[in-house]
Amino acid sequence: MSKLLARAKAKKFSADNSFNYISVDDAYIDECCFNLQQVIEFTLKYLVEMSGENYIENHDIRAQMNILKKLDKFIPCEEELRKMASTINSWAVETRYNDNFVALFEDILDAKRIAEELIEYCDKQVVCKEKE
Repeated sequence: MSKLLARAKAKKFSADNSFNYISVDDAYIDECCFNLQQVIEFTLKYLVEMSGENYIENHDIRAQMNILKKLDKFIPCEEELRKMASTINSWAVETRYNDNFVALFEDILDAKRIAEELIEYCDKQVVCKEKE
C-alpha cells in the first residue's frame, strides 16, 4: 500500500473521531476539516502516483485533479469536488491559523462523504493492482 493511502486512512480516522465531538468545541471542527482536506489531498495524490505521474507538491486539490483529468483518469465525485475545491483547499491553512474559522456543517458532511468515496475507490484500485 502506498504511504499516501495509509496517511489518508489515518487522517480519515482522525477526522471521524473529531467529527463525533464537533458539538463540544470549535477545536474539533477545525481538526475535522483539516483532516478531511488532508484525506482528499492524499487520495488524489495517491491516484496521480498510481497513474505513473508525479503529483504536485502543494495543498491544492485542483492541481491533482487537473493531472488526473489530463491522464483521462476517473475521479470519484469529480463535479462536486471541483465545486467545493476552494472551500476544502482553504481548510488546510484556515483551520490552523485563523481563530475565526467557520465551516458549514453541510460542507463538512459533503467533504466527509467525498473523502469516504475516494478512499473506497482507492482501496478498489489496490485490489485490482494486486490481481494483475
